[in-house]
Amino acid sequence: MKKNNTNKIIKMSKVCVFTVCNVGYLNKALALAESLKKYEDKNLKIFLFDKKRKLTFNTNNIEIIWIEDIAPDNFFQLAFKYNVIELTTAFKPFIGKYLSNLYENVIFLDPDILLYDSLSLIHDSLEKDYFLLTPHILKVEYNPILNLTFQKFGFYNLGFFAFKSNDESKAILEWWWKQCESYCFDEAHQGAFTDQKWMSLGPLYFTGIKVLKNVGLNVAWWNLHEREVSINEGVFEVSNGVQKSNLIFFHFSSFGGEDLISKKIFNAGVNKKVTLSKLSITYSDFLNKNKVNGPLDYSYDFLENGMYINSVLRRAYASKFADLEEVLNPFVCNVLIDQFMRLNYLKSRNTKNNSLIGHKEKDSYSFSIRIYFMILRLFLRLVGPNNFIAINRIMTYSSSLVQSKEYWK
Repeated sequence: MKKNNTNKIIKMSKVCVFTVCNVGYLNKALALAESLKKYEDKNLKIFLFDKKRKLTFNTNNIEIIWIEDIAPDNFFQLAFKYNVIELTTAFKPFIGKYLSNLYENVIFLDPDILLYDSLSLIHDSLEKDYFLLTPHILKVEYNPILNLTFQKFGFYNLGFFAFKSNDESKAILEWWWKQCESYCFDEAHQGAFTDQKWMSLGPLYFTGIKVLKNVGLNVAWWNLHEREVSINEGVFEVSNGVQKSNLIFFHFSSFGGEDLISKKIFNAGVNKKVTLSKLSITYSDFLNKNKVNGPLDYSYDFLENGMYINSVLRRAYASKFADLEEVLNPFVCNVLIDQFMRLNYLKSRNTKNNSLIGHKEKDSYSFSIRIYFMILRLFLRLVGPNNFIAINRIMTYSSSLVQSKEYWK
C-alpha cells in the first residue's frame, strides 16, 4: 500500500488485522496472510482455537496467539457448550476488546477471505467513522424468500468488521461479547446465528456504526446475483450497474475447491463462468502454497479421556449449565459431568458430526425425509389438524435443545 507522508506511516503502524480459526482452518488463514502481506505489507494476527502443538508451514507473515493464553476463566465451559464455528465466532468481540487496548485501529477478516487490493478504503473510513460493517447485499431485494434468508442469518456479514479504539467502539464490543458469551448458537430456525445475527441490532442500539456499501467489499456467492466480476488487464473489477470498483476482497465461504466458487447453490447473475473459475483458481493457488503439516484434529471435540463430544451433549450441557456451572473444566473427567451424560444417554457412539448436516445434504437424506413426512401424515390423520398444529409447535420449541431445559435430567 502506498504511503504519501510520514504521518500516514505512523498511523498505519498502529493498525492491526486479525482472524480466528482452529488448526484445521489454518491453511486458509495463511492464504489470507499472504494476500494481506502483498497488498498491505502487514502481518496477520491469527488467534488459534486449539491446544498448543507443533505445526509446520511455509510463511512467517503471521503472529499466532493461542486462545488459551488470553481467554477468560470460563473458556473451557464455552468451548464445551459451543462447537468450533460457534466458539471461534463468539470470541471475535472478546478479541476485539483485547486488541483495542493495544492498537489504534483494528480490522477483522474471516480466514476464508482473500485480498485482491489494498484496504485503503477501510483506513480512510476509520479516519471519520469508528465502527464499520458491510451488508450481505446492496440493492433493494424484492424476493421475499431471499429477504427471509437475510432475516434468519443477519443483515450484515460479520466476515468483516473494523473499528477505531475509542469508548464508543468498546461499548459496542462489550455489548456484542455479552450476547455471544451467552448465546452464540447456530440455530437460525430459532432466530440465532452465531455472532452475526446479533449485529442486526447493532445500528439500532449504537448510532455510530457505519455500513460500507462499496461493491468491491465482501463479495461472495450470496451477492453475485447483484454484482458482476470482470477482469481488466489482469485486475479483478466489480460492478453493479451503479458503482464500479476494483475487487478489494472476496469471501470464499463454503469454497468448492479448484475452480468452484462455492459448494452452495447460488444465483451467479450475469457473471461469466470462466471469470468466476479464474477467481477460484487464484484462491486455490494460495491454499496450495500454504499447506499445514501436523495434527489437525480440533482439540475441543474430545474429552481428556478421548471420548468424542457430540452435538447433543453440547446443547444439553448448555441447557442445564446452571446445574453444572461449578465444573470449571468439563473436558476433564468429572463425576458430575459423567453422571449427567449417563442419566441422559449422551455418551458418544461415534465421531460423526451430524450437527453440520445442512440444506446442501438434503438429497442424501431424501429417503429418510420421505419416511418422516409419511409418519407425520399418518399422525395428522390420527389426531386431527388442530392437535397436529399444536404438536408441531411443541416440536419447533423442542428443536432448540438449549431452550428445552425440561428434557434433561
